[in-house]
Parts: sequence; structure tokens; C-alpha cells
Amino acid sequence: MWGATLRTTALVCGATLLGACAQNYGNRVAATSDSFRAGGIETAIAAHDKAHEGVKPEDLDLLYFLERGELMRLRKDGLKPSTDAWFKATEKIQVWEEDSRSKLTKSAGELGAALLSESFNRYDGQDYEKVMLSTRLAQNHLMAGRWDDARIEIRRMYERETLIASLREKEVQALKDAAEEKGAKDTEVKLKDIKGYPVEIFDDPEVTGLRNAYQSAASHYLAGFVFEALNEPSLATAGYRQAIELRPDVPMLQKGLEGVATSKRVPAGKTDVLFVIESGSMPARETVKITLPVPIGAGVKLLSTSYPVIRPAKDTFIPTSIKVGDASVPAAMVTSLDAMARRALKDEMPGAVARSMVRMVVSGAAQEALQRNGGAFGSLMSLAVGLTSAATESADTRQWRTLPANISLARAVVPSGALPVSFTTPQGTFRQEVKVDGTYALVVLRPLGNSDLSALVSQPGAGLVAAAPAKPEPAKRNARRASTTVASKGAAKGQ
Repeated sequence: MWGATLRTTALVCGATLLGACAQNYGNRVAATSDSFRAGGIETAIAAHDKAHEGVKPEDLDLLYFLERGELMRLRKDGLKPSTDAWFKATEKIQVWEEDSRSKLTKSAGELGAALLSESFNRYDGQDYEKVMLSTRLAQNHLMAGRWDDARIEIRRMYERETLIASLREKEVQALKDAAEEKGAKDTEVKLKDIKGYPVEIFDDPEVTGLRNAYQSAASHYLAGFVFEALNEPSLATAGYRQAIELRPDVPMLQKGLEGVATSKRVPAGKTDVLFVIESGSMPARETVKITLPVPIGAGVKLLSTSYPVIRPAKDTFIPTSIKVGDASVPAAMVTSLDAMARRALKDEMPGAVARSMVRMVVSGAAQEALQRNGGAFGSLMSLAVGLTSAATESADTRQWRTLPANISLARAVVPSGALPVSFTTPQGTFRQEVKVDGTYALVVLRPLGNSDLSALVSQPGAGLVAAAPAKPEPAKRNARRASTTVASKGAAKGQ
């Protein structure tokens, strides 16, 4: 019995130490985040490299490549290294996809046991991060003029969303059942009952109004736009409809669908431009310590644990219009990644509670057994277990920090060529000149610090819909009519 107790003690200490690598991610990337928010991209890249000094290339994790891809894409001539970094991130996500397909073949009992034993050792990304990776890779392909590659990446996004939906549906009940089998019968703790946890972060209408934590209207509207540009109206219609279903309160999304329905074509010399305006920065995941009543043996003990919390972003400016040339173009916020992160956390909490309850049950049982069976040495070991758990029990604070908090869309048909683009924020007016070519173009705008505006512009690619035939100029049409009339009169006199 004493040997079994020691084995349990070792298990508890080992399990709690496993979580250490996930702790304080915010501290690790603080210099990167601060420089990034201030608009110092080169400084942020240097800080990001320094934070990963000494890490072997094969040990670089998903977050390294997600953050690096975002930083490099905002650097001049950084598009290729950005895409390369996100290809590496995709390889990491593909490992998760294979594991997830394997989980779907497990029974509910096997899946629940596997979920309870998951540690913080490998970061697989939040579901919305997995989808945004595909979205941003598709944008990079458009910037390089590879419209067909963007199409492929969008199809991958659809497949990823389907996998996420299937997996999450199966996980919920499996995790609850497995936790109860482990002795944590009260795992279905309602968030409002967890005293000390700021549940108000989940009550925001932007959070409660989301269908799920991974599908975004911005991503699906982009999909519709790309398919429309590639002359695939049925797929374009599906993309636009999905965007409308996700955000039925945004009228501008309806116009994309109407354009496909009427088979409109872009006039010669013009470009149909989708402007993506990214604003704000993702808030950090923090840790909050909570005390919960945990059933141990025949009684109940109050034990402490930690849960992640995401407080709403503070820099929440959202443009309502942008100036393109001399025209004002309405803009609408269609995706809040800040809200999606909080929705993901809300969905994650039942699993986090179940895992922490099981850990506390095991830890509490180990302490009780040590005190009961070990005498003075057992009391010391019990204290060691408690101190180890308290020191290492921390929430997972890892998150893709360089993503924007909000994504707004605007769309306009403009003369092809160079034109100024600007919008005003509380920090001032951001301006940039962009050059658009081809029948369709994407322009991604993101303020950097208090003055600079990053503008990424797509390049024309093969397969784009041709422009509508140019209409004859009025003067030329009148001249042709006059010559036709004269010719007709001459023919009549000849008769």
C-alpha cells in the first residue's frame, strides 16, 4: 500500500510539472508583443528570435511559426518567409488533424480517458487559430498572384472546419463521463458557480452571438470573393451565404451574394477590390486562481486550481468607413477574433474544470493517504505534494498574440492603378497608396503603432474573370450612326 501511495505521489508531481512549459507564455513574448503593438516590426522580430534562442529547429513549436509568419508578412519583402513559416505551422496542424481523426475512431470511453490524460506539453492551437492560419495563407497566396493556390487553401479551411465540428461534438460527453468514472462526480460545474472567476467576459453579445469558436464571416466572405473572381459562381454563392449566416446583422455581406446572382462583370479599366481592415491586438490569456470544493473520500476539501481568463481587448477602435481616392466607402466589422477567443475559452472551460477536478481528486487522495499511512515522513511527503501542486498548477496562457482583435470589410469597384487609401482613428489618420490591377483584388490594411499603415495588395493571377467588353464611346457611336445614315440615303438615291 505504501508503494502504491508513493507511485501516486510521483504521478501527481510529474503531472503538475508537465504544465510548467505552458505557463507564463505572456511573459516569454512580452517584448515581442510590446514592440509589435508599438509598430516596431524589426524590433519585434528581434525579440521573437531572442525568446527562442537555443531552441533546436526541430523543437520549435506551432506558436513560433504562427507568430513568425505574422511578423514577417508585415516586414518589407517578407511575404515569402511569412508563407514559409506558415507552411511549417500547417505541418504542425496536420499532426493534430491525424491525431483527431484517430480520436474519432475511439469509443466514448477511450476518448474520455485520453482527454483526461492530455497535458500542456504540445500546443495544437485554438480552433479559430487553425482556421485563421488557412485564411491568412490564402491571403499570402493572393499577394503573390497565386489565386489557384488560395483556392486550394480555402478548400483546406472547409475540411478543417468539418473535422473540428465532428471532434468537438464527440468530446463533450466523453470527457464528462470519463471524469465521473475517475471519481470527480461534480465536474459539470457551471461557470457562474465558480466563485472568483470573471464570468462576465462570456456575457458580451459578441461572444454569445457566435455560432461557434472557429468559423468567421471574414474567412467565408473571402472564400466567396476568391471563387467569384475565379468564375466559380456556385462556390462563391456558398461562401457568401455562410458569411451571411454567421453575421446576418451585417447588410454589406448580402451585396456579394447579389453580385453573383446577377452575374455582374467588372467594367473594363476597373477593379473590384475587397478591403480587409484589421484593427486592435489580441488580449493576453491570463491566469486566475480559484478554490473549489472537491469530494475526497467521504468528505469534501477546498482545493485551489488555476484557470485561464481572457479580458476583452482595450484597443477596440473599429472603422466605419475608409476613403478610397475621393470616395468614402462604408466598412463593417464582421469578425471579432477577441470574441472568438473568449468563446473558445468558454467552450474549453468544461474540459479544463474536469481535468483540474481529476487532478485535485488524485492529489487530495495522495495527501490523505500519506498523512494516514506515513507517520511523520508521510506528513512531510503530503506537504511536498501540496506545495508542488500549488507551485506548478497554472493555466495554459499560450495564444497567437499577433493576430488582430477585429476584422472589418469594405468593397468597392475603383479605377485600376494607383490610388490613395486612408481612414481615421483616435490616434490620427492612417494613409497609404496602393496599386490594384486585374478585375479583382484584395487589399489588407493594418495600422502599425500610431502612424504607419501596412498595405498588402494582391497581384493578378491566371483564371480571373475577364472584364466586361468596353462600351463604344458616345462620340464614336454617333459618328458610326451618321455614316450609316448617309450611306443608306446614298443607296436610296441610286435606286
